[in-house]
Amino acid sequence: MYIKKSVLIICAAVLIMAVSIGTIMIVNPFGALQFDDLIKFNTGVAVLNRYYYEDVDSDLLLDGALAGVSYSVEDPYTVYMDKETAESFMESVESDDYTGVGLYISNDSEDNRVTVVSPLSGSPAEKAGLVSGDKILEVDGTSVLGENIDEVAAKMKGKEGTDVKLKVLKKSSGETVEITITRATIKRETVTSKMIDDKIGYIQVTQFGVNTFTEFAEAFNGLLEKNMRKVVIDLRNNPGGYVDVAVRIADSFLDGDKEIVYTLDKYGKKRDYTATEGISKLPIVLLTNGGSASASEILVGALKDYDLATVVGEKTFGKGVTQIPYEFFDGSIMKITDSRYYTPSGACIDKQGIEPDVTVKMSDEKYSRLSELTPMEDEQLKKAIEILQSK
Repeated sequence: MYIKKSVLIICAAVLIMAVSIGTIMIVNPFGALQFDDLIKFNTGVAVLNRYYYEDVDSDLLLDGALAGVSYSVEDPYTVYMDKETAESFMESVESDDYTGVGLYISNDSEDNRVTVVSPLSGSPAEKAGLVSGDKILEVDGTSVLGENIDEVAAKMKGKEGTDVKLKVLKKSSGETVEITITRATIKRETVTSKMIDDKIGYIQVTQFGVNTFTEFAEAFNGLLEKNMRKVVIDLRNNPGGYVDVAVRIADSFLDGDKEIVYTLDKYGKKRDYTATEGISKLPIVLLTNGGSASASEILVGALKDYDLATVVGEKTFGKGVTQIPYEFFDGSIMKITDSRYYTPSGACIDKQGIEPDVTVKMSDEKYSRLSELTPMEDEQLKKAIEILQSK
């Protein structure tokens, strides 16, 4: 069968065009048929490159575009990090310790300001008087309004013994103050414990890190050997951490097959975290405040919903979402909020928090030196002891 050369050329051209259009449809970030959006984006890049009065760095342009993509969803936990920021972020997540001020922050969706979730116990940030709800306006004289929280955190990190200057809007007074904090090495010892009296034990969990479950189990078993019969678990100023670690600690107190927490994504896909077999039925009081967030709220929600603990203090922070990191080939990361989590009763914690069973308010001044308070100075701990002594 003879086919004219001109027909073959036309067929080849049509095939090439079809493949090209198909490829564009597949890789088009705005949707397969959204050619107008793709053309607008490419035109914007071309116009900037042509008319901007200096040369445009293509790497910075790409980083800025991805940062804008993540910012556009208006979620404080969905952020793009360039390689340098990503390395700093992963170091703080994975390493046993890091050098900085010891501060967990969020980005308030209402005013776009960097907000203190909680300072770590005994950290330079706590000693400087920073408390949950304070707003960080500037770092070393540069505004951080609208910046993603991981970039701000990276700016506050640095060599041990060096200073960082913060301009802070105080939650309690509404005044703007300038605070100089000396950076220090932040140790990842996340659990401390002691006996309060001959029957009541006290366990403080400052965050849910890689080794926290092991530390908690050792502390709990050590107090049992000292005749502990009741326990206070202090989660104040605990900003969270690994969900699986909070689940394992909750599992220690729940009977098998009980739901500890579950997550739902936008497709309705549910992931259940279910208990295996509890090891303890001691009377428990949990201490919470506005700095108790994320994984802390998983533990509080589970024990509260099953009436296994009395919650004393103030309402928790209200971070009930989970994130996954997507790493690009060059080492940069996009951290994406992928689901909400819910307590066993079906309550979504996000932006709501958990109300205590017994509300006991405490001054910001005392929260700023929480690790130094005696049981008599600490109204919330004092109330927890009274409740356990009555059981």
